[in-house]
Amino acid sequence: MDDPVLGFYDEHAGTYAADSVTNPHLLSFLQRCRSGGRVLELGTGAGLDAKAMLGAGFDVDASDGSAELAKIASARLGQPVRTMKFNELDAVEAYDGIYACASLTHARRNELPSILAKIRAALVDGGVVWASFKTGAQEDEDSLGRYYNYLSPSELFTCWQDNGPWTRVEIESWVGSGYDQKVTNWSAITAYR
Repeated sequence: MDDPVLGFYDEHAGTYAADSVTNPHLLSFLQRCRSGGRVLELGTGAGLDAKAMLGAGFDVDASDGSAELAKIASARLGQPVRTMKFNELDAVEAYDGIYACASLTHARRNELPSILAKIRAALVDGGVVWASFKTGAQEDEDSLGRYYNYLSPSELFTCWQDNGPWTRVEIESWVGSGYDQKVTNWSAITAYR
């Protein structure tokens, strides 16, 4: 994630945290994970999804690239939240699930292959990753100055298939919104190691 993106989230952490909601797609991810398993959240933001995972009995390792959001999430969860960029992930076969709601969409396209390799390495055999992305056709900034690697659903699917020997890759798409309150096309990948 670029420093300007982290700078945005650090500067607007309080407002962003107050505006956050639990992801309605979280339950379907949790149903694919081993019950009570260990889950890494990449980009926990305000920690709402992590709190829901903890409440469902999962062992959650929450992280965020923004130090300010990590502080807010730590307070919400009552446990430490690591400040970690995606390329700093170095775990090996440590997680039953990895969850990245609207976070990897900020990673540069040319960095995605190495990040996906790190994610796959961090999963146990049979582990699952779920990641959502704003869809589009090119890399660009939104109206708030945040970088996005807008990918079409087919590009996103191909990117995951081409970067790891996943046992299965699934994609889903929907129309929603985000922090900027604009109508947004989203796609999410579910991939199994």
